[in-house]
Amino acid sequence: MPKHYLWAVGEGIKACKPGDLIAGRYLVKRDRLLVDTQPEQLPELPEEIPSAIAPYLRLFAYQLHVPQVYGLVSPATSKLSGDIWLLENAPIFKVTESLMPELADSWKGSAAMRQLNWLWQIAQIWQPCIAQGVASTLLTPELLRVEGQLVRFLELQPDRKPPSLSLLGKLWQQWIDDAHPAISNFLRQLCQQMVAGQVRHGEQLMGQLDKALAKCGRFYDRHVEIATGTDVGRARAHNEDACYPPSGTVFAGLPGSSACAIVCDGIGGQDGGEVASELAIAVLQEKLQLLPLHQANWDPKSLTSKLERAACAANDKIAGRNDTEHRQGRQRMGTTLVMGLAHIHELYVAHVGDSRAYLITRTGCYQVTLDDDVACREVRLGYSLYRDALEQVAAGALIQALGITSSNTLHPTVQRFPVDEDCVLLLCSDGLSDKDRVEQCWEEEILPILDGSISVAKARDRLIEIANTRNGHDNVTVALIHCQAHLREESNTFTELSVAPLDVPIELIADSEDMPTDLTESTALGDATSQLRTQLVKSPDKSKSLFSLLVKIVFLLGLGGVFAYFFIPPVGRAIDTAGESLFGKRGLINARSRPEKTVESVPSPVKSLEKGSFIEIKSSAVGEWGALGDRLDLRVAIGESPVKGTVPAGSVLQVTNKQLTPQGNWLELKVCSIPEIVRSNSPKPKSNKDFSTVSTPAVSPSGAVASPSPSPAVASPSPSGAVGPTVAVESAKLQAGEIGWIQEQDAVSKVASNPTPNPNLQGKCAVGSDSNPNAN
Repeated sequence: MPKHYLWAVGEGIKACKPGDLIAGRYLVKRDRLLVDTQPEQLPELPEEIPSAIAPYLRLFAYQLHVPQVYGLVSPATSKLSGDIWLLENAPIFKVTESLMPELADSWKGSAAMRQLNWLWQIAQIWQPCIAQGVASTLLTPELLRVEGQLVRFLELQPDRKPPSLSLLGKLWQQWIDDAHPAISNFLRQLCQQMVAGQVRHGEQLMGQLDKALAKCGRFYDRHVEIATGTDVGRARAHNEDACYPPSGTVFAGLPGSSACAIVCDGIGGQDGGEVASELAIAVLQEKLQLLPLHQANWDPKSLTSKLERAACAANDKIAGRNDTEHRQGRQRMGTTLVMGLAHIHELYVAHVGDSRAYLITRTGCYQVTLDDDVACREVRLGYSLYRDALEQVAAGALIQALGITSSNTLHPTVQRFPVDEDCVLLLCSDGLSDKDRVEQCWEEEILPILDGSISVAKARDRLIEIANTRNGHDNVTVALIHCQAHLREESNTFTELSVAPLDVPIELIADSEDMPTDLTESTALGDATSQLRTQLVKSPDKSKSLFSLLVKIVFLLGLGGVFAYFFIPPVGRAIDTAGESLFGKRGLINARSRPEKTVESVPSPVKSLEKGSFIEIKSSAVGEWGALGDRLDLRVAIGESPVKGTVPAGSVLQVTNKQLTPQGNWLELKVCSIPEIVRSNSPKPKSNKDFSTVSTPAVSPSGAVASPSPSPAVASPSPSGAVGPTVAVESAKLQAGEIGWIQEQDAVSKVASNPTPNPNLQGKCAVGSDSNPNAN
């Protein structure tokens, strides 16, 4: 019998050392790492579940990440001073009898999508951990272990007080320097959003990571192979199981609606269970064909909801048949369901009942579904340990299946798993999964698929044979989904991924042939359709269409002229010259005055303010903007964040990043150098190390953040001529090398674009053609 390794928590374990045998059964191999020398015997079970242990049970559905309670060693049994709680499925390498590495130690050198996948898993379990009062686990690096693509917890740490996502962002900031170049900028911006309190719940955080995963996933070539099979077994007269694709099928192709497998195990005897399983397959197959599964339509929430509704539609079809045939009680037919779907960079698993799904990678075999039976319900409610629940008489009785009742009371489970490496998803009925047959045979029978030493069809046949010879008491159905994911060689050409603005719908993703090599650029498809919503549009009145078109053309020409005059200097100078020749200097438009803001959207930035370009803060005439001249106030992060500090006139900065938000473009600026001598009529700003008294910047009705004034005494004029908000104290002057954010519309009038700074003026900024594409 294989060794059963356990992790120990509790007061009693503190007095134990390697070599000790606890309660005549548990051998201490290393500090708090034990092996059960009598795994065939039930462990000691508690009479009551203490509050510190209950979160393990209530997080049973997250067994991929959270270890489960194996049993108890009480002081009466061990003669120790306190209880010892034993955790199974802990992150322990059985071969070396050691703990798996910490996520922080494995972070450096990992692929971009692997790093995002780890963060996504933490985001996924953040809210459940908050609900159970153990979210501090996610803030403790030594408790976060990794096994391949999976994040595993060593144990759960209770919260003294509920932590915030701001603290999680501060932890992740420690990993930015070692992040893959493709995501380092994304991670820095995401952490800024988290620390600033802009990301307020786990679902919002998952949304940001989902978009990044989708972009990284474009650079993988993916291929799917599927093999299905069903057999009546050695003890049954007829087969109540069913599968899709039909038994004996082998499929090879790309992710999409065809890359799907379904296993159903019928309930209700002959002319009942087999009818229910076939009905479920037919309805689900029909629903899948209606799903528009392609890259441009990727939306995980929508697809998850559609898979849930498909399961409910199959349920109602069977329930309707039961009602039509007047079946009652045990006569009602039903079926279990487990379905796997490969879509773009993810695997989706839908589940009802006790048919199971297992994920097999090169690092392990993991059961990803939880049986809908009495035993699992007792654990999830926190009533008993799993081994104790299995001893109940009705432990294996199903609490839900397709077709038994109305879908109003049905709760299908749909999970999704980002795929960043080759893996196999095994779907099977309990004819195979009973008696832990999958856990016993996966290394010999399924793992070779990943090495190419065995085909999915051969593995399918072997699994059916094992089910018949080692179990044999039931029908058996197997489906294998082999997902291959290989990073393309040209993927190392992309260097940067930008964070998406919050609360903006997920952009539509272009097909692979239209894929940009720079992940910071939006595809034409995404730009055109990311904001679209379904609307009811009235037919236009043809009598008014021509007049409306002329009005629109005139308006656009006028708007284009205004834009060209104020934002394209050559055009503005040409208009000024023409006006002077016709009307004299009195007719010259004051180029320093800004037009009244008539639309909320900010015009596209001029080319000189593109990423990588240098800018220099202009020094205006005294009396026009006040004695201080122009300066820039940079913020900690995008949006309504506090002012980080000020940069005086004459300073040279570099645009290191640009981000489009609903309020307009934001620029991330790095201070290259500041002037050594400030003009004599410009008082030196006082240093301000305490920013707690800085007033919150006013927010315009359109949502744009107004710029703070240059000083407590002088308020800078807004574009409309109104006086802007003031701050209570003077902001600190930023030093060379520091970085901050500013809205582009607040910077464009105060800077001289596209200078050619000498090496001294470039200062702390990178030197070279790559860092300054506009340099001569």
